[in-house]
Amino acid sequence: MVKKRIFYYDVLRAIAIIGIVFCHASVSFILTGVDNPTFPISAFFDCFRDFSIPIFVMLSGALLINRKDSLGDFFKKRLSRLFIPFVFWVIVYSIYSAVYIKHSFDISSALDIFLGAPGTLGVAFWFIWMIVIVYCEIFLINRIIIYGSGKRENFEKEFITLLTVFSVIYIVLSNFGILGNYSSKLLYFMSFIAYVIIGYFISHYDLVGSRVSANKMIIVTLLISCALYGYYIFGFVVPKSIQANHFVYKGYFNLLILALSVNIFCLFKYLSKTKYLMYIEDKTLGKVFITISKYSFGLYLCHYMILIILKINLIRIYYNQSPLLWIPILVILTTVISLGILGILNRIPYLNKFTGKS
Repeated sequence: MVKKRIFYYDVLRAIAIIGIVFCHASVSFILTGVDNPTFPISAFFDCFRDFSIPIFVMLSGALLINRKDSLGDFFKKRLSRLFIPFVFWVIVYSIYSAVYIKHSFDISSALDIFLGAPGTLGVAFWFIWMIVIVYCEIFLINRIIIYGSGKRENFEKEFITLLTVFSVIYIVLSNFGILGNYSSKLLYFMSFIAYVIIGYFISHYDLVGSRVSANKMIIVTLLISCALYGYYIFGFVVPKSIQANHFVYKGYFNLLILALSVNIFCLFKYLSKTKYLMYIEDKTLGKVFITISKYSFGLYLCHYMILIILKINLIRIYYNQSPLLWIPILVILTTVISLGILGILNRIPYLNKFTGKS
């Protein structure tokens, strides 16, 4: 029996991947300088990434923690589904880079793309390595839950609650710089397990319960989300960037980003309990969300190259134009073209393994 999709997860995943596309589409406008009058608009779009990545990771926790996969299933279901499309798109990126950017092929450039090195076409691929490490951590947590649940009643809830508390404390300590800078990428990637655990906790447990209606919680989480993001952009990013004369933003392990991400996640969780999301689920908009969600991993893998190609061919049109108009245009074009390519690949035997469709 096919497991029924959770629609609000699909909506969140679709919003998260589109938020990442917005970030990458905004880079060219951010680079025009903080003294540009349109900088606040560019920053507004660029920082969608700051809650999109945490939401992506939180969804992994919501879906994968407390799963009883064996070691074999873990490698087959999780890692192979990551690496097969990933390696395919690394090859595509490497070929494009060799033909159109470097005009020659060398193994070191392809390896840089594979490893997600900054300054390469594969710069966004750091996320893949972070997810691989996070998946390994999830597998370990699940084995502990399986073992502990056989020894103690309610072990899973107590264990997850304890891990959630530790995760919030970790982000609080990071926020105040008590833990210092991350000494390596490995430690940085491992740290995202905090968002994984928090994602599972808030998706499976309801601290409010029946004491407050879903409609009231929608209003509260919506207002808090808007207030937090408004403060983040216009109370921190814009003034700090102007003061420093370069783009300044907060890292993912920050209390403001945590609060923003959690509130957006909770907003759609409570929306799912009302008629609002249920109404659009079977409508065209709902199908669009589900389609983007299904192809979100493939969209993440291929969108950056598509966006670069679009920018190269459209630069004479959009350069020095309003980011309020052109960033959304670039996002729409990139998303539609990427989904079109993935949809075509999905219809071709063997090549359908490279779409990352879930």
